[in-house]
Amino acid sequence: MNQLGFWLFLGISVFSATFCYTVKIIMETKSKIAALRSSKSSQSTILPLRLQAYERMALFLERIDPNQLVMRIHTSGLTVSQEQNLLLTAIRSEFEHNLSQQIYISDSVWQNVCDAKADIEAIINTVAGDFDKDSDSREYAEMILAVASKKPIVELAIQILKSDMQKWAY
Repeated sequence: MNQLGFWLFLGISVFSATFCYTVKIIMETKSKIAALRSSKSSQSTILPLRLQAYERMALFLERIDPNQLVMRIHTSGLTVSQEQNLLLTAIRSEFEHNLSQQIYISDSVWQNVCDAKADIEAIINTVAGDFDKDSDSREYAEMILAVASKKPIVELAIQILKSDMQKWAY
């Protein structure tokens, strides 16, 4: 009887230990699956936002490209000072409209976008310095286009943007 009790106790102990171990493994596996699902859900939410941010930055760069900007803003009869102010205001407005997108793109790409913006503003201001502020803006607009055509600021910034975006998209 003593031996039977011992074997019964041992069997129950082994069964209990095995059962507890199995339950522990099942719970850990469920926890890992839940974490994976949460991560996937987060990825599926963030990835479209990140891609949209890259698209918006590309659109921003295209809109501040001097070729596009001057054609959109230039109006005959403006003075150099007036046109300069309109061009800079348009750039700043576009920038402020897209400012929040920086949280979805890499720091290096954001810095590149900011540098491109600053370079375009510098062209606008430098060229304006070569003209009398009250003169007609037609030649000023033409000079901006001529200077900008020698510096592919937007094209380079978009190439960097595309290259960085491909890291996230694929």
